[in-house]
Amino acid sequence: MSLLNIINKKIINKNFNTGDWIYLKKKQSIFDKKIIEFDGFIISVKKKNINPIITIIKKINNIIIKRIFLINSPLIIDYRVLKNKKKNKKSKIYKIF
Repeated sequence: MSLLNIINKKIINKNFNTGDWIYLKKKQSIFDKKIIEFDGFIISVKKKNINPIITIIKKINNIIIKRIFLINSPLIIDYRVLKNKKKNKKSKIYKIF
């Protein structure tokens, strides 16, 4: 399977937006087998290029964790949208918690 086919398959599956709850599985690095699981609320989506950038925020015990992910990165194994929120029309959400 060529690299172009892999990229095209990942581009088709972009069905997330700001305000959605997303679950991500990611490798720590290319050489490690350790998998990091992260779920959170999408507060920002930048879809300018082939590789969209999303910002995810999560609150655990009054500590706010904010992470930035490249969706077409080879380190990301899997992602899925858990809850859709269709009322939001903005590209960034500033006030959540």
